[in-house]
Amino acid sequence: MREDMAPGTRLRVLVADENPRRGHALSETLHADASLDVLTVPPGTALVDAVRACRPDVVLVDMNRADRDALDSIRALSCSAQERPVALFVDEDDVELMETAFDTGICSYNVLEALPRDVKPLLRAAIALYARFRRTRDELTEAQRVLAERKIIDQAKRCFMKNEKTSEAQAYRWLQRRAMQTSRRIAAVAGEYLASQKKDETP
Repeated sequence: MREDMAPGTRLRVLVADENPRRGHALSETLHADASLDVLTVPPGTALVDAVRACRPDVVLVDMNRADRDALDSIRALSCSAQERPVALFVDEDDVELMETAFDTGICSYNVLEALPRDVKPLLRAAIALYARFRRTRDELTEAQRVLAERKIIDQAKRCFMKNEKTSEAQAYRWLQRRAMQTSRRIAAVAGEYLASQKKDETP
């Protein structure tokens, strides 16, 4: 997906609508904008499969009244490797629906009786919000990974210190040297060391 799109680049939009007639009409409206490359989800095709085939920049989901199946398809998309920014358009404001929709993974919730003539700002906003969410999520995941590795290394150091009667610095140097010798991360060596100690303790 192109998160940073150059000016003039056509925006690839996948339209998903459970009502084929309404979806066709919406697509025809969007086709009038030459800056949009509009595709639709074929009847009977799962949203995840359509995204895999079309590789859109953004998914536009339009519905009169949201139903569980439609929201479940968005949730499945957000949990898959095909995750994309999703802009949801509804014609009635519903607080409960909005909360449920955000829980499923949409990043733009819009209450409109009809799409504006220029829908690009709304779609680009959805893409920007999605990119920001992914950066935040990735940063959180990395922070959690670092903390988890630090915990494993600390446990391994304490275990090594107890077994070998060494200082903390000596225990860390042993882990570091072992990691360099085997071309692995210190956390991996620490985890292997802890696993070997548990194995030795097993009757």
